[in-house]
Amino acid sequence: MARPPKPERKNELLEQIVDHLLDKTFASLSFRTLADGLGISSYVLVYHFGNREELINEIVRHIEARHDALKPENPEGFAREDFRRWILDSWNWLLIERNRQLQRLEFEAALQDAVSLNPRGSAMRKFAYWHSLSADWLVNQGMQRAEADSSARLFTTSLYGLQYDYVLNQDRDSVEQALHLLMDRFFTGLDQALSQANR
Repeated sequence: MARPPKPERKNELLEQIVDHLLDKTFASLSFRTLADGLGISSYVLVYHFGNREELINEIVRHIEARHDALKPENPEGFAREDFRRWILDSWNWLLIERNRQLQRLEFEAALQDAVSLNPRGSAMRKFAYWHSLSADWLVNQGMQRAEADSSARLFTTSLYGLQYDYVLNQDRDSVEQALHLLMDRFFTGLDQALSQANR
């Protein structure tokens, strides 16, 4: 009977694989090219991951899990400045070069998901989480749910767009200026909604 793969060895492999992919694409990935790049037998990859689809699924899960550290424990209790600081701190983390490359791979995986017969759905779930977090925060500030949902969607989509801008253009200063403008307009929209509600 074959021995089951050791989880710790699988995690070590995933770390090595992610490092290897920092300047590569999922489209170019195969067991052979990966094994050659890591200096291991392709059998090791088959043993731990089974097939190419499951290998990519595991890599994507591993990459996406790094965002867990950004999830706040009590976002609904954030004051406005807490919310701003959390967004800016998260953004600075995303601008680290390693995270920029991992974001590029996330975008690639998400776009593949859109045409896959067996989509992972993780990119959609991640977007839904960030959208819901922002919408719930706006509601806790006093905004009506329908408007909060729309405002949060615009905000979340804009954050994704700025990430894409940075991945593509690598112009940190311009993207950071746009982020600060986005934050200002997000809070201005909140103020306007609260002012109208109090009339």
